[in-house]
Formats: sequence, C-alpha cells, structure tokens
Amino acid sequence: MRRQSTMLAAILIAAIFGSATAMNNSPPRIIKQPPTDELLFKVAQQNKESDKPFIIECEADGQPEPEYSWIKNGKKFDWQAYDNRMLRQPGRGTLVITSPKDEDLGQYQCFASNEFGIATSNSVFVRKAELNAFKDEAAKTVEAVEGEPFSLQCEAPDGWPKPTVNWLIQQSIDGGIKSINNSRMTLDPEGTLWFSNLTRDDASDDFYYACSATSVFRNEYKIGNKVLLDVKQMGVSASQNKHQPKRQYVTRKNEVALRGKRVELYCIFGGTPLPQTVWSKDGHPIQWSDRITQGHYGKSLVIRQANRDDEGAYTCDVSNGVGNAQSYSINLKINAIPYFTEEPDFQNAAEDEEVVFNCKAAGFPEPTIQWIHNGKPIAQSPPNPRRTVTNNFIKIVQLTKADTGNYGCNATNSLGYVYKDVYLNVLALPPEIQEAPRDESTVDGRNITMRCRVFGAPKPQVKWLHGRKWLTGGRYNVLPNGDLSIDAVTFPDAGKYTCFAINKFGNKTAEGSLEVKEHTRITQEPQNYEVAAGQSATFRCNEAHDDTLELEIEWWKDGQAIDFDAEARFVKTNDNSLTIAKTMELDSGEYTCVARTKLDEATAKANLIVQDVPNAPRLLGISCQADKAEIRWEPQGDNRSPILHYTIQFNTSFTPASWDTAYEKVPSTDFSFVVQMSPWANYTFRVIAFNKIGPSPPSGHSEACTTQPAVPFKNPDNVVGQGTEPTNLVISWTPMPEIEHNGPKFHYRVYWKRDIAAAPWQSKEIDDWHQNNIVITDQPTFVKYHIKVAAINGNGASNVSPEEIVGYSGEDRPLEAPTNFSMRQVTTATTAYMRWNPVSPESVRGHFKGYKIQTWTEKEGEEGLREIHVKGDSNEALVTQFKADSKNFARVLAYNGRFNGPASAVIDFDTPEGVPSPVQSLDAYPLGSSAFFLTWKKPLSPNGKLTGYKIYHEEVKGSYVSERQEYRKVIDDPRTTRAKIVGFKPNTKYRITIVATTKMGEGAVNYIEKRTLSDANLLPAPPTFTWEQLPSDNGLAKYRINWQPNTEGHPGTHFFTKYRVKGDSQWKRMNDEIGEDYQIIEGLSPDTVYEIRAVSVDGKQEMESAAQEIDTNSVEGPIMVPNENLANAGWFIGMMLALAFIIILFIIICIVRRNRGGKYDVHDRELANGRRDYPDEGGFHEYSQPLDNKSAGRQSVSSANKPGGGGGVESDTDSMAEYGDGDTGQFTEDGSFIGQYVPGKLQPPVSPQPLNNSAAAHHQGPTSAAGSAAPQTSGPAAASSSGSSPGGAAATGSNNTAAVATYV
Repeated sequence: MRRQSTMLAAILIAAIFGSATAMNNSPPRIIKQPPTDELLFKVAQQNKESDKPFIIECEADGQPEPEYSWIKNGKKFDWQAYDNRMLRQPGRGTLVITSPKDEDLGQYQCFASNEFGIATSNSVFVRKAELNAFKDEAAKTVEAVEGEPFSLQCEAPDGWPKPTVNWLIQQSIDGGIKSINNSRMTLDPEGTLWFSNLTRDDASDDFYYACSATSVFRNEYKIGNKVLLDVKQMGVSASQNKHQPKRQYVTRKNEVALRGKRVELYCIFGGTPLPQTVWSKDGHPIQWSDRITQGHYGKSLVIRQANRDDEGAYTCDVSNGVGNAQSYSINLKINAIPYFTEEPDFQNAAEDEEVVFNCKAAGFPEPTIQWIHNGKPIAQSPPNPRRTVTNNFIKIVQLTKADTGNYGCNATNSLGYVYKDVYLNVLALPPEIQEAPRDESTVDGRNITMRCRVFGAPKPQVKWLHGRKWLTGGRYNVLPNGDLSIDAVTFPDAGKYTCFAINKFGNKTAEGSLEVKEHTRITQEPQNYEVAAGQSATFRCNEAHDDTLELEIEWWKDGQAIDFDAEARFVKTNDNSLTIAKTMELDSGEYTCVARTKLDEATAKANLIVQDVPNAPRLLGISCQADKAEIRWEPQGDNRSPILHYTIQFNTSFTPASWDTAYEKVPSTDFSFVVQMSPWANYTFRVIAFNKIGPSPPSGHSEACTTQPAVPFKNPDNVVGQGTEPTNLVISWTPMPEIEHNGPKFHYRVYWKRDIAAAPWQSKEIDDWHQNNIVITDQPTFVKYHIKVAAINGNGASNVSPEEIVGYSGEDRPLEAPTNFSMRQVTTATTAYMRWNPVSPESVRGHFKGYKIQTWTEKEGEEGLREIHVKGDSNEALVTQFKADSKNFARVLAYNGRFNGPASAVIDFDTPEGVPSPVQSLDAYPLGSSAFFLTWKKPLSPNGKLTGYKIYHEEVKGSYVSERQEYRKVIDDPRTTRAKIVGFKPNTKYRITIVATTKMGEGAVNYIEKRTLSDANLLPAPPTFTWEQLPSDNGLAKYRINWQPNTEGHPGTHFFTKYRVKGDSQWKRMNDEIGEDYQIIEGLSPDTVYEIRAVSVDGKQEMESAAQEIDTNSVEGPIMVPNENLANAGWFIGMMLALAFIIILFIIICIVRRNRGGKYDVHDRELANGRRDYPDEGGFHEYSQPLDNKSAGRQSVSSANKPGGGGGVESDTDSMAEYGDGDTGQFTEDGSFIGQYVPGKLQPPVSPQPLNNSAAAHHQGPTSAAGSAAPQTSGPAAASSSGSSPGGAAATGSNNTAAVATYV
C-alpha cells in the first residue's frame, strides 16, 4: 500500500512538471506583422502641419518570452540610435516612428527569438507619401467646334501613390466647384477629359474647366490647368450636325491585370449623335452581374476581383447611325501574386515521432518556394540527416528535442511574395485534458459530438466509456482531436460518459453526461396555397415536442423572419397559424414554419401564390371599315393566373357613359379581332382580359369609327298581347335601343286583328321609341288576336318581316265552383285522396291554370290555410299536406291567369295520429371514455301525442357500421330533451340515433357520429346545474339536481352532488352518479338554507361547480312536525279559538235571520200584486193564517183567477204554482215566488185582476188540506198539500216557526 502511494505521488509530480514544461517550452509565433507590399508614411511640411506618427507592427508569443530584432535594407537596424524619434512598444517588437523623416524609407523585417527558435515576419517596403503642386499658370482659352469630338488634357503633378485625377467645374465668381457627370464627357485613366461631342452648353462663359489631383493617403487635393472653353457654332441645326464615331481613348491591345484586383477596360469614342457601345467577350455577349458591370455610361467594362476565368478577348462595337460602326479588341491577361493553396501548420510532437510541413503555392508567373529555418535559408542551417527538404514539404523523422525551432515557407514571383512562419515544438508530456466533456443535452435522431480536447507528447490515444461500456465503431466515432461523435442519438444513449486519454507517460480521465429529449416535429405541415388577391390566406402548423422544453414557433418568408409588428396584415394566431389578410401579389413566395426549442428545430415549407386579375391590355390600334372594325392589342401580364379570354366592349354616342359587349370570349391566343358595327353610330372600343380571378382593368379606348344610316335590321322583341282588364287588349314589346335604330325618324307600327275569317288588320303608329305598349279598349272578354310590331326609320321599314304572334284580351273571374268535392280515403296521417267534378271550360273565362285545394285545421283557422295546386286536366289528387291527429277542413276552386273562381263546399274530416318528424338540434358530447351526453329539441311536427323517445347506437369502423342496438333505457317522458348514455368503448366512433315515438310507432331518425375519449384522465371543466323541488312523502324537503356538464371544455365522465347547511364547514357527499345526468337529494330539513354543488369527475380528477343556495321554506306534501303534547301546542289552541269564534258568529246570524222572517220578502210581492188586506197585528204577514171569516176577503191576486170553479179559497201558504204557471218542478218547498227566476221561467209581473166572489172562494183550506194525499185538481188544494207541515196539521198562525224552519 505504501509503495502504491509513492508511485501515485511520483506520477502526480511528473504530471505537474510536464504541465509546467508544456507551458514554458514553445518557440516564438508571429501574431502581428506588417503587410507584404508597402507601408506609407507622411512627412510634415515645415510650419504647416504637425507630425503624423506611424507604426511597423511586429508581435509574437512563445515561452520563454521572445526577444525582437529588426533589419533594414538587409542590415541590422538599431532603432535606439534615433533618439526619441523611434520607440518600441513594451513587450512587443512593434516600432513607433513618432516624427517621420525622408530617411525612414527602406525595406524592414522583424525577428522574434528565444532559446527554442527564431520566427521571421513579412518584409515590408516603407516609403514616403507625397503630392506635388500644379504649375502656377493662368487660365487658358481653348476654341472648339460645335458637334465635333474634343478633349482636355491634364498635366497632373507627380506624387506617391499616383494621385487620382479628375476634372471639375469651378465657378469664376465665388470659386465654388462641382463634379462633372455627363454621358458625353468621359475621364480616361491618364486624366484626359474626352467630349464625345461638343454642344453650345459646354462653353464656359462663367466658369472654368479645372483639373484636380488627389492623394487619398494624405487626404489632400490640388487644382490646376484651368481652361475656358469657347465653342464655335456651325450655323446648322442640331439634326444636321452629325459626325461618325471617332476613337478617342482605348485600353492598350494587350492588357495585364492582377488576380483579385479591380480591372477597367476603356473604349471611348466620340461622335454626333452620342455613340452607343456594345461589349462582348470571345465573340459572345457579356453576362452582366454584380462582379462584371459597365462604367462611364457603357464606355468602360469593370471587373471586380478578377480571376483567371476573366482572361480573353474583349471587343467593343461602337455606332451612332452615322458612317460605319467602329470596333476595337483588348486581350486581357490575368497575372497573380503568389498565394498559398496549402499552408504549413504549427506542430507539437513527441520524441521519436515524425512530422511533415507541407507548403504549396500558386501564382502567375509560377512562384518559387524557399524554406526558412530560424530566420535563415534552410540551406544555411546545420545539416540534419533525419530531415528531408523538397519544394513542397519538409519531413523530419525520429524527432529529438534539438529539432525544436521555426520553419518558414516563402513563395515568390516577379509580382510579389507570400510568407508564413510556423514552428515545431518537440515535447515529452503525459496526457492533459484541456477541454473536459460537458453535460450535454440533445434530442433523439440527431448527431452530437461530446468534446474532449487533450494534449500530450506523444499525442495521447483517446477512448470513451458509456457507463461501463467501451464505445467502439458503429454509431460511435472517436475523432482525431479526441471528441466523440454519436450518430442518430437514441434514448438509451443518455447517461454518463468518460473520456480516457493515455500515452506512454500516463493517462487522464474526465466525465460528462448526455441527456436525450424527444425531438421536435411538425405534425401538420402548411399546405401550398393559391388565393385571389384581396382574400385571406391561412397556413396551419401543428407540432409535437418534448414537454420539458420551451417551444417557439416562427414564420419565415423567403428565408427572412416575418416581423409581425411591422406587417400588420400578417397575424400569428393562438394556435400558431399564420394568417395573411388582404393578400396582394407581392405576398407570393415560400413560407416556412419553424418550430424551435433550445436543442433542435423542425421546419415545414409551403408556397403561396397570390393571383390577381390581369394587367390592363395595351391597345395597339383599330382599322375602321364600312360595317366592321378590327381591334388589335397586346397583353401586359397575367399576375400568376393565365389569361383565359378577352372581351371586347364598345360604346357609342348614344350611350357614352356605358360600355356594352361586342364579343365576350376572344381566345387568349388571339390579339386581334373583327367586330360588326351597326349603321348610323360612332363606335369606340376597348379590351378587357379575364383570368380565373376576374377581369382586368380595361385598356385605353380606341379612336372612333363612324357608320352610315340604313333601314332597321330587326323588329322589336318580346311582343306580347294580353289584356289587363276583361274589356281591353294590351300589346307590349321591348323597346329597341338607339344603336338598333340604324337611322333617323325611327318609330313603331303596331298591327292587330281578331282571329276570325276575313277580319281586317288594324294598325297604329308609335313615334316615341321609348314606348313599350299600347292599350286597345272596348274588346270582348278573352278573345284570340293576331299581333305584330314593325320597326321603321327614315330609310324605310325593317329588312325582315315582323313576327306574327297570338294574344288574348283580358281575363275575368271564373263562374263555376267544382261540385261533389269529397274525401275518398285517408291513406296516412297526413295524406288523403280527394275528388271533385270539373268545371266547364267556358266558365273559366281565361287561361285555365288548374285547381287549388285549400286546407286548414281547427287550430290554424282559415287564416292559416295551405294551397295545393292541381293541373287542370285532373279532377282528383292525393294531397299530402294535411295535419295528423287533427280535424282538417278542405275546399277546391278553379283559377285562371288572373282570378280564383268560387270555392266548393267545405268538407271536414279527422286524420289519425302519425309518426313524428326527426328530432331537432341533436348533439352529443363525449363524457370521458365510455359515455355521451345527448341534447335535442322535440320534433317540429309531432303528428300526434308524443309518448317518448328511443335511442339506438352503432359502432363505426371506417365506412362500416355495425348492427344497430337499442339503448337499454327507454325515455317515456315526452318532455325530456337530454339524456346520458353509458357503456361504450374508449376512443371509439359511434353513430347515435334518436327517434321520437307516438302510439303509431317510431318517427323519422336523426343521428350524429361522435367518438368517445381515450382512457386518459383529464381535469374536467367547471360544470353547472339546475334544481327542481319534488313532492315529499315524509315532510322533509326533496330536490332533483340536474347536472349540466361543460360542453365547451372537457365535461368529465360522471358527477356527484355535495351539500351542506349554509354556514357549516363540512360537506355531505352523495354517491357517484354513473348512469344518469341527475341525482335526488332528500331528507332536507324544512325552513333551512342549503348550499349545493355539482362535481364533475374523470378518474381521480374532479371539478366543482359554483355553489347555489336552496331555501327549503315550503315543502310539497305532508309536513313532519316535532313530537310534542297536543294539548299545549300553540297552533292547536289557536285553531280551537278560531273555530269557537266561527260557531258563535254563525248562531248570531241564524237568530237575526229568523227574526226577520226568512229569505224572501213575500209581503212586498203581495203588495206589488194588489193585496192590501193585511191585519194590523204583528207577526209575519207573509205566512199569517186568517182567524175568522174576515179573511175571505184577503185572497191572493193570483188565486182569484184560477181555472176549475171560478176561484177557490186563498192558500195560506201561497203556493208556488200560483206564481210559476202551475209547474212546481223548478221550485223549492218554501212556497216562494222564486220560480220566476228559474231558468226559462222568467215571467213579467202579474197585473191586478178583479176579485172573484163566488161561493167556492169561501171553502176552508184547513178542512181540505188535512190529511190530503190524493192528487188535487185545484190549485189551492195542491198548494195546501205542498205547504202543510210534515205532521199534517193545519198551517195556522201558531205554526209560523215551522214555516221559517222549512225555508231555512
């Protein structure tokens, strides 16, 4: 154990030492250096400007820190000898020249060295930038001739770099300058300004032409060579002043350019008019692009970043229509400064290994390659038998520490050089993991690289471990730099990964991890879309991704992200769809849906083609002939929808504000068409193009074509003869528009005659061409006529004969009603077979149209009648519009073109019950995985009394439907319009059918197809409920709770109810209700407020409704009271007191009524009938019995006139028969005269009659009345029997109480 610890410590020390060595042992490496060509500096002019410092860069890294040295013009350069004018930046080799002098000119090169090598920088030529001045001379005046080519030469001053020369216009008054930009004026590379031709405007009356020389580096320009130009006029017009093309300046025949540089070839020709230049290469037209363009208005050809493919013969052809065309060719050759095609690289290697430095370069002329070793040509370095040197590589085998050093490759030709300095560092180090594996995340199906960058000498071998498994081959690949590449990652690839690096000096490990997520994918891709401009277009894009990742949906158009804030017409909706409102043609393109997470993205593309109406055609011309015109046009674009046809329209001087169609569909391949023209009109034409989107805007209108007068070519159309009244004939026609008049003085001539033999034609002239009818009065009803209408103008009548038509005078109302209208047979609940006798044809008095059967029901009334039309040749019909289970009324009538005839007699009949029509508004909502919630409305036509509903269901599999099964629960309450049905399979489509029933059977079906949900438990949406109170059988409240699932969201599978007394903390929970959509709560205490909630359930997920309060303050049915002593119950005592009060009040009323004598005032009745013999004694006069014979004089007015003996003794009881015509059947036994108020017996009051004093009037009533049982013929006897007491005693005055009691 101790020995192992010692070895481990030794390894750690070696690793630390090796790491330190790796940090310290490194040859220099140039990281900043001067350019390869030249470096400019500016020397300050005395007393005019301050010094402008410049630097020559040189910086390197390496361990130990490198030291720097410079050479100038091939000799060691001691910059410290220049006092403070030259400095070196601390820690760097960069030279800073603070005050440049002319003597700083020269070739400079930097070297960075340490104990392991010497690095060499580029060699740069440093020179002074300068710009001399123009010769100081006065402005010159130059004469030139108008129209001729001309040039102004610039004697530009010397300078370095060569100054840029331009010509300017300088105002002579204020010295202001402006540039020249004119197609006639061209500046060549040597500074000459060429005029293709001179005009009078080129004369410089108030300005100078001046030449300017500019130094860009010095940011300085100078002006000289001022010229006043005097243009001599030729005295001829500009159109006659012509000169053929004349060569002014061209690039030399053989031109050489450098690869990667800008090339401009010139071909400047003068002439009048201005010559046009056409370029070609090797005999072919130039393919212009961003890289190859024209300059100076076509007089030069510009190539940016030239390459070897641009070599060839360039020809310019110049012409201006005067004389012969000119041509000039330039042979362009491209040379190249050397450039690397394969560069050498820095290399770290271990002892005994081998390395190769490759170096390949190209250029024209062909470059030569020279190798540099530690700042000197490799030929001057110490020999090394293990080193092989060729033009393109150096190979060193069996490396040792002494091979460490710098190597440089220099490729040179006559145009320049390219150089790169690298190093070889020979090391002996154990493995070091410089970049350890990280914790990575990716998605399945993608490739991923696990980083593990190692360093060591020799180069360590890297292996990878996944868990405890070494990864080799297949989807796993260890890259040369140590990284692990995994192709098509799968979910099992997740886990811990270990990078293991080893060489002969040791090993090193580092760990990382990989997390694999589900990849993002587009599940519904946007579809290609064609849309008419102005309409909306919608692209849908649905995706699926790992739930643990945030997703963002982007939309791109043609590779650019859509800015929804800037594009108001582009809207991304909540479901990530893209809607483009009011599309236009520019919206066409490729649209991409990008679903992006932080780990991956998925894209789907679709094309939008916005089609618009075509552009307006362009009218090319028109050719007018006597009666026809040829129109010519050309299309101007179809806007992505092919043109289908053209329409030619015209207008005339008659209708200048409107356009009519001359020809509607000219084929899309035709661009000219000949149209006919009517006489006596001025025509103009236009053309409209049509595609499937619609018509284009019209073209411009043509010039006018004029035609000469002629006779009309037609007569009026739509001639009709039909009376509007029974005694007239109205002849009407369609007026002919002015375009059909064909000449002046246009009018109509109307002809008519009766359809009888030898009837003459009658006619009438109509001068107003707008008029469309005439009325001929005093005609017989419905008579046949022959009619024609002719068109005539100043040239004569129409060249075609008018068409003769048949017409009729006016119709009148039919005279006859159909007879024997009957219902022969009721065939169904709404259908019956009807028959009638037809009417005679002459009774119709018009065009016989047929019969109308009118029908209605008692409920509808005649106002709601329905009409069934029957053809005139039939006298029977099967009518299908009767109402079931109703009393139907019907009648029939004949009708003509204007009037209905009289109707038949109305018949009525009863129709039986039928089956109902389909239920309305059927809908089904899935309740979880096994149930549906159905809702519907009752049938529109029950056709009887509904008895309930039946529900059927069938399983749907594709286009196959299983056998229909009736749901086990039958709905026998016709008021029901909802139901819950259960017992279905999860995630299965069903066809659910519901029919209404009457006693006649099932009605028409209505069905809906819906799918049950999967078994997944989802949180239901909040439900609602209604409640209704039910009758109670025990005095406790009872309620029905009707569940109303939330059909907008997930409704749940079933529900239960919970309730509590308001204010309590604990809820009482009912059992789950699986099969119904309602639940009964009973046993609630009266006069209590309860809170109730319905709870939707799906598996373990529950969602409560809002609470509703129910106040049980009334209970339908017996009330359960508390168990208490009846004798001391407050309600019982109150009830008994109320009952006693009612009894006492009733007794008082009876006593009062008894004292008043009864219900009816007989005394008043007797007085009204003339009786005045009442005694003065008290008592009830109405029922007083006479005590002596004096009473004989007091007979009833009624009884004094009785049949059978001239009048009997008055009855003491006032018989009812005396006041009711002897019929006592409608009277009560109290003997009153209420018989007058019995229904049907009301009589007027009886007038007073003379008294009858016969002997029979003194017959004693009591004698005859006592014990009488036989029928009596006299009124008084019958009355006495009726009015006697039950015991048969005489009804004397002492019996008054009994009389009152009988009334009561």
